[in-house]
Amino acid sequence: MHKVLLAGLMGLAITTGLSGCVLAPQTIALSDDVSTVPAGQPAVSRDALVRVRDERSLAPDVLGNRGGRLPENSPLLSDRPLTDVLSARLQASLKQLGFGSSSPVEPVKVQLDIDEFSYQCNEGVVVNECSVRMGFMLTVVNEGKTFTKPYSVYETRSLAASPVAEYNQQWVNEVLDRLWSHIFNDQELFEALQVRVSN
Repeated sequence: MHKVLLAGLMGLAITTGLSGCVLAPQTIALSDDVSTVPAGQPAVSRDALVRVRDERSLAPDVLGNRGGRLPENSPLLSDRPLTDVLSARLQASLKQLGFGSSSPVEPVKVQLDIDEFSYQCNEGVVVNECSVRMGFMLTVVNEGKTFTKPYSVYETRSLAASPVAEYNQQWVNEVLDRLWSHIFNDQELFEALQVRVSN
C-alpha cells in the first residue's frame, strides 16, 4: 500500500513539474524606427502608394511561439497587427526618401509581401535555442516598369533559459532593423524608385 501511494505521489510530482514548463504568451512592441533610411530626392516630385500583405497562415498579431512543452499555447505576439507596423514603417521610409508631395504625376506604387516573420524556440522541458526569421518580397511599380526583389534575414541564438519579453522585444527589433536597413540601402531599389540619396 505504501509503495502504491509513493508511486502515485511521484507521478503527480512529475506531472506537476512538466506542466509548469508550459510558457505563458508574451506580447512585444515592434518599432517604427526608420533612422537607417537615408534622406533622398525623387527624380520627379510625387506621392507614393503603399500596400502591405501578410502571406503567412497566422493571425495578424502572431509572430511565432516560445517553444516549451506546448508551443501552440505559448505564442509571441505583437501589440499591433504586423501589417499595421510595417505599413507605418514603409510610409515613413518613403517619406524619408522624398516621396509624399502633391503632384499631377502618377504616384509610385510600393507593395511589401510578408512571406515569413517567424520567432521560434525549441520544444521540450528546457528551452535553450531560439531563432528569428524574416522574409519580405518588395514590389515597385513606377512608370510602367515593375521591380520585384526578395529580402530575408535569419538569426539563431543559444540561450540559458527561455527569454523574457524585454529580451525578445529587443532582439526581434534588432533583426527587423537590420533587414530594413538592408532593404532601404539597396541601390537597385533606389534605381527602381528613381531616387537619389544623400551620401
